[in-house]
Amino acid sequence: MTAVSALSVLMAMVRHRRRRPGPATDPVRRAKELSETEGAPERDPGSVKAVYDMTRPIRPVPVEGLPDDTPFVVRAAVHSQLMHIASPGLLGNSEAVNIPLTGHNLLVSLTATGEDEIVLRSLRAEVTDRLPLLADGSSLARSRMPDMAMSSDLLESAQRAVRAYRRLLSPDVAIFLDRSPVTELAELGAEPVLPLTVAPGGSATLTCAPVTEDGRWVRWRLTAEIDCAGHIWRPWWELTVTASTGFSLFSPHAAPVPQPVHKLYPDHYAPGDPDRQRAAESTAVRFFDLTGHTSQDGEGLMSMPSRPDPEPPDAAKAIRRAAGLARAGDLHGAAEAYRAAAEAGSGQAAYLLGRLSQDRGDHDGAVLWYAKAAARRVPAAYNNLGMLALLRGDIDTAEHWYRRAMDVGDWAAAVGLGVLLSQRGDEAQAEELWRLAGNQGTPNAHYNLAVLYERQGRLLEAEELFTRAAEAGDIQAAVHVGFRCHETGDRTGAKRWWRKAADAGSADGTFYLGLLLVGEGQVRQGEQLLERAAERLGTPGQGVTRTSGPDAASTHRTEETATSGEVYAAYHLGLLHWGRHDVEAAVVWWTRAAGAGHPDAVFRLCDLYLNVRGDLAECLRWASFALELEGVEDGQLESLATWMCAIAEQLVETAGAYEPDPAAAAGACFVAAGAYRRLTTHDDAYRAAWEDSVQRLANLAERSGSWQAQVMAASAEADFQ
Repeated sequence: MTAVSALSVLMAMVRHRRRRPGPATDPVRRAKELSETEGAPERDPGSVKAVYDMTRPIRPVPVEGLPDDTPFVVRAAVHSQLMHIASPGLLGNSEAVNIPLTGHNLLVSLTATGEDEIVLRSLRAEVTDRLPLLADGSSLARSRMPDMAMSSDLLESAQRAVRAYRRLLSPDVAIFLDRSPVTELAELGAEPVLPLTVAPGGSATLTCAPVTEDGRWVRWRLTAEIDCAGHIWRPWWELTVTASTGFSLFSPHAAPVPQPVHKLYPDHYAPGDPDRQRAAESTAVRFFDLTGHTSQDGEGLMSMPSRPDPEPPDAAKAIRRAAGLARAGDLHGAAEAYRAAAEAGSGQAAYLLGRLSQDRGDHDGAVLWYAKAAARRVPAAYNNLGMLALLRGDIDTAEHWYRRAMDVGDWAAAVGLGVLLSQRGDEAQAEELWRLAGNQGTPNAHYNLAVLYERQGRLLEAEELFTRAAEAGDIQAAVHVGFRCHETGDRTGAKRWWRKAADAGSADGTFYLGLLLVGEGQVRQGEQLLERAAERLGTPGQGVTRTSGPDAASTHRTEETATSGEVYAAYHLGLLHWGRHDVEAAVVWWTRAAGAGHPDAVFRLCDLYLNVRGDLAECLRWASFALELEGVEDGQLESLATWMCAIAEQLVETAGAYEPDPAAAAGACFVAAGAYRRLTTHDDAYRAAWEDSVQRLANLAERSGSWQAQVMAASAEADFQ
C-alpha cells in the first residue's frame, strides 16, 4: 500500500489472483516447488510480491575483462529509486539479483592513475537474454517519511530509506535496449560526450540511462572501449533492467492503472519526454510513501527479510499426517500430531494447532498455540492473535498484533485494524484501511466499508460496494443485495442472490430463501431450507461459535449469534409447527433458537410452559434466562416485569388462578426485580418500580420461609444498594 496523497490517490501493489491453502512459505522454496510441481499454477510474470525499503540505492557492478595492472580505474554503479529482487534460484541465479527499473542512472566513472591520459572511446550495449520476471519483492527508496507509519519497526526502516535517498542525475547518454538488432546509444546533451578524455590524475563520470519498455527481466551487457597510449582495453559489465514496476495507481472511482517508474519518480529518464527530468529538477520532488505491503503469493501475507524460523526435518511429514487425520474426522488424532510437531519446534504445526483449536471453539488454546507460532515468526499467527484479542475486547493487545501482522504484509490484519479503529470512533482511518484492503481483494474489506457507508448515509456508495463484494464471492454481501432486491419488489433478484449465498453455505441466505418460498406457498421446499439453515445449531441450548475469513488468516467481521440465519431459521420453524398445533416440534426449535440467544423464542417458551404445559418452574427458568440476553428491548423487559408481578400476585391470593405458593411467587418477583434493574440503567423512572419489587420479594421470602427465596431477596437487595 503506497500513497501519493494520504486519502485521495492511492498506490498499491499488483497482486496474484490465486488463493493460498495455508500459511506463507519461503519465496525461494516456493518458487522451486512451483517449477517442479506438475500442474502447478502459472505465476504472473509481471507481478512482484513483497516490498522492502531501499537503504542502498547505489550499487556497484563488478567489472569483467581487465587485468590488475591497468593505468586506470574504471567503475560502474547502478543508482535507482526502485528495484525488483530476484531471490537465488528463481532462474538459475546463484545469488539474489537486484533488477533496477528503466530510466535509472548507470554511472560509469574513469580515473587515470598513471602518467598518460585515458580516453573512453565508445560504449556498446547488447541484450543477452529476456526472461519472465519472477521477482520476490521490490526495494524502493523514498524521499520523506510516510504519512501513516504502521509500527516502530516500519518507522525505523523508513528512516533509513529516507537517509539513503539521493536524486538521480540527468543522463548524458540514453541506452535504448529495445532497438534491434543493435542497441542504440543516444547522446542527450548539445555537446558530444564521447570520446571522453581524462587527464593524468583526473577522473570523470558518464551518466547513462538504460531504457526499455519490456516488462521482462532484461539481461544486457555494456562494453567499453578504453584507449591509453595506443593500447586498447575492452572491459564489460553484466547488467539487468526491467520496465515492470509492479505498481498500479488506484483511485476511489477508477480501475487500477499501471504506472511506469518515471511517473512514480520523475528523476527517472522518460524517453518520450527527454526534457521533463531537467525541468522537474527545479520543482518539488514527486514521491510516494510506503505504508503497508502486499504478499509474496498474492494472498495477504508476504515474505519479508524476517522469515519464519526453519522447520524441524520431520515437520512437513507430521503436518501432512495431521491434516489427513483432520480430513478423516479424527480431530483428536490431528491435534496430537500437530502438538508433537509443534513441541519439536515447528512453528507451522503450532499455527495449525491454533487454528484447529479456534475452529473447535477453544479460544484459550488457540491463543496459546498462535503465540508459540508467532514466537517462531509465522506471520499468519500475528493476525489471528489480533482477531482473538479483539473478540475478547482486549483492544490494546489486538492493535499490537494487527500492526505487527501489517508490518509483514497481511492485508487481513488491515481489515481487523479497521474494525478496531471503527469501534474507537476513528471512521476515517477505518475507511482508508478497508478501501486499500478491498483493492487487494481481501475478504470482508468491501463489506465492512459498505456497512460504514450505509451507517454514514452514503447509500449509493454502500450499495455499489455491496454489489461489488457480492459479485466477488462475499456471501454475506450477496445476502444483503438479495434483501435490497426484495425491498424493491425484485423477488427474482432476491431469489438469485439468496440462492447463490445458500449454495455457498450461508445460513442467512438459506434462511431468507426458505422464508421467501414459504411466503410464496412453496412450504415444503421452504421448510427444507429452513431446516438446513437451523441444523447447525446442534442440540438445544448449544451456542453457536463461528469465525470468518480465509483458512490462513481470518478477517474480522463481527456478527451477533442471535441475529444469524441459523437462529432465525430455528425460530420460524417453531412458528410453522406452532401453527400446525405441533407443540412438541415447536418446543424443540424454539429451544434451539432460545439457547442461541433469540429473545422472541425465549418469551415464546415462557408463555408456552406457563399457559400450555402449566410448568411454572420452566417458565421462570426461561424468564431468568431472558434477563441475561443482549438485545432484549426495553418494551419486552417492561412486559416481562409486569407479567411476573401479576403471576406473583396470583400465587399469593387464595382466590387466584393458582394454589397459593409464596416461594414460587418470590421467584416471579425476583425476575421482575431483575427486569426493572435493567430498565433503570436506561431510564431512572423505573427505580420506584424496582424498589417496590425488591421490597415485595423480601416480604415473600420472609413469609415463605424458603431458603432459596431468602437468597434471592438478599441478592436483589444487594443489587439495589
